[in-house]
Amino acid sequence: MTDYLRGQLAEQAGVNLETLRYYEGCGLLPSPRRSEAGYRLYSEEALTRLIFIRNAKSSGFTLKEIKKALVKAEGNEGIAPDAFSEVIDRKRAEIDGQIQELERRKRVLDYLQNQIRRKEPDPDIAGVLRELRIN
Repeated sequence: MTDYLRGQLAEQAGVNLETLRYYEGCGLLPSPRRSEAGYRLYSEEALTRLIFIRNAKSSGFTLKEIKKALVKAEGNEGIAPDAFSEVIDRKRAEIDGQIQELERRKRVLDYLQNQIRRKEPDPDIAGVLRELRIN
């Protein structure tokens, strides 16, 4: 069985020490056992969990959602594949909505930029440009 010191675990999982401390403090990672000298010793399971957390976070899941999944996984029944797939579907739908909103914002910015470059912008935009002293 491999044990990792805090710095080793953080490096192996691709997170910084502050992130590791934070995850430990909010209960995403269980408290590690200690060596006789008082060093924190993390297990291979802790590394696997930390990599899962990092990957889930980079996929758009919140720490609250990740913690909920971890708590459920620790239960007697675990997480059913269909239930996990539904969670992923909901996250994908949420991300699709965010993409649509960002695309809408981008269109508004494109319109504004186009109006700024015109010799005679639309009257509503012209008033704003005058107010901001954009000549």
